[in-house]
Parts: sequence; structure tokens; C-alpha cells
Amino acid sequence: MRSASLDARLRLALARGLGPRGTQKLLDHFGRPEAAVSASVSELKALGIAKPADVHRNLAGADLEREHALIEKHGAQLIAFDDERYPTLLKHIHDPPPLLFVRGELKRTDAVALGVVGSRKATAYGREQADRLAASCAQAGLTIVSGGARGIDTAAHRAALRVKGRTIAVLGCGLAVDYPAENAELFHQIASAGGAVVSELPMSAAPDARNFPRRNRIISGLSLGTLVVEAALRSGALITARLAAEDHNREVMALPGRVDSPASAGCHKILREGWATLVTNATDILDALGETGQLLKADYESKPVSSDERPLEVGASDLTEQQLQLFDAIDKDAKPIDHLVRETGLPIHVIQAELTQFQLRGLIDRLGGNQVRRRR
Repeated sequence: MRSASLDARLRLALARGLGPRGTQKLLDHFGRPEAAVSASVSELKALGIAKPADVHRNLAGADLEREHALIEKHGAQLIAFDDERYPTLLKHIHDPPPLLFVRGELKRTDAVALGVVGSRKATAYGREQADRLAASCAQAGLTIVSGGARGIDTAAHRAALRVKGRTIAVLGCGLAVDYPAENAELFHQIASAGGAVVSELPMSAAPDARNFPRRNRIISGLSLGTLVVEAALRSGALITARLAAEDHNREVMALPGRVDSPASAGCHKILREGWATLVTNATDILDALGETGQLLKADYESKPVSSDERPLEVGASDLTEQQLQLFDAIDKDAKPIDHLVRETGLPIHVIQAELTQFQLRGLIDRLGGNQVRRRR
């Protein structure tokens, strides 16, 4: 429902050059958002707002009607800092977003949340482990929070949906922009399943590189702890992890990878430096989350293990068309490689190379007599 106060907050969000810290300065000084948007150039300058004349012009020129039309079109809503629906954990970081744009629904139970971050260029190992850990943690009652990006983020969101858990995607662009484009359906599924797709940016804001560090603080701020599944030495995931540890005083966990894998070098670095906890399963994660984790752990360990908690054996997103063709020809009964040649029409040297990849990923067993079968 529109109100003068909410419209004023929206005007502050739309004003280029102001940002969350500038907005908070105005709100702290003027008290009411309606007064803040009426600040003069001299008042903006006195408060230390950069380029006060530009900000004053942008505040006056903000197109509220266009923004409300986009909000309605995309089924979004506005949640201001003083709204009772605003996430409690996020309120306690030093620069919380004054206004959130939300598709779907934020719930009180989202205070028990795990941030899952990692590489956009995830390996098969990284995707499989993100799927396994996010599914188990969602089953244990944690809301899975991630950034909606390719790779680890996508695997974590999909795993939570698969086990009918809650998940929140925090975007580095406006909610009217699907980025990455291939995740448009994923964002729709998250909102439709009762989760939330969240941004602090105006609806049509582009995915500019400068937006993502700001997005990362929201992922950390929403979460009791942050899990790094796979990250190289220079990685946005490590920025999120450091925000969680140093700025937000939250728990940081990391999953180890292969010792010679550059994709996991960042995880190994933060484990070696001692500010991340090594975890390999959901129980480790719950242990790291203190008293809240222990309460969830007692209930989680009393549940029977569902097949939905286990990682997906394989998915079309993981394999090329050629690999899928070969994998479909392998079943749980041992088959000779000659059978695979006849079934697929692929050359023997191609099949041998692909089988080696399947074996490294734990998808098949190679048996005596030149036979293979899917891993049981």
C-alpha cells in the first residue's frame, strides 16, 4: 500500500549518487523520510553528501510512477527499514539497506539462515557439494541465502527448492532485470515457492560490477553464518566471507576441495588463516552455528534421511549432450564398453575419455572385463 512515507523512501532509493549511507545520514538528521527528500542543496552539503546539487536534482526528478508501475508488473513489494517484515539480522549490520524490493515473501523464520557462496565458474565437484550441503541444511530448517548467480549460487538455490526448503536470492541488479538471463525461471520458482528474490536497487537497475559488493553485504547480513563452497584466491565469495567475519561478526565456514585445484584455493587459504571453520556435512555446519544450530541439529538428526537430501546424481546442466548420450546408455547392471559403442555410435577413444571423467566425478564404477556400471 502506498503512503507518503514509503514514497519518500522510494524517492531516496531512486536518487542516483545518494546510496544507503547517504540515505541514512539524511534520515538520521531529518527523522522523517518526507523531510529528508526536501533537503536543500546547502543542507545536503552540510551533511557531507557528495555532489549535493546533483543529488538534489535527482531527488526532485525521481520518477515514482514509473517505478510503481514496474513494481506492480513484476509482482514485487517494498519493505522499509521500519517495517516489521524487515529481516531482523539485516538490521544489525552497520549499513543496512534503507529499502528492500522483494518478490515473494520474507518470513520471521528466515532469521535462521545460511549464506552459501562460491564460484560462478564452478566445477562439477563444487556444484555437487553445493547441492548436497544446501539440500541437507534446508531440510534441517535453515533458509538458504545466495546471490542468484551462475555456478554455486544456482546449485544452492535449486537444491533448497528440490527438498521444499526456503531460499532467498539477493540480486546485484533490479528485480525487473533477470541476471543471469538463464535464471529467470529459477527466480520465478523461488518467489512462487514462498521464498524471496531481493534487491536494494531500483527495479530497472543494471547488473553493474559496483553493485555486487553491496549485494554481498546483504547475503552476509541476512545469514547466521556463511558457507564458502568453492572459491579461487581472487573471488567475490571471499569478499562476502570477510564481510561476514569482520564486519558482521558472523560465522564463516569453508568446504575443502582437491589440494591441487585452483577452484578451491580460496577456501584453503581462509581455512589455513584460521578464520573459517572446516565443514564437510550439514552436522558440521549446524555445530558451527552455536546454540541455534544445536537446536536444529537435534531435530535434524531424528529425521530419516530422505532421498531428496542426497545430491542429484547427474543433471543436464552438468553434462554436455554427448556426455548425456553416453551416460544414458550406462545402467546399474554392468555393461561392456562394446555395448556402449553400439548404443551411442561414438568412437571408442571418445567413450574411454568420457568414462574417465564420469569415474573421477563418482558417477560410474569401472569393473573387470572392460565393463562399467552406474554407481549404486
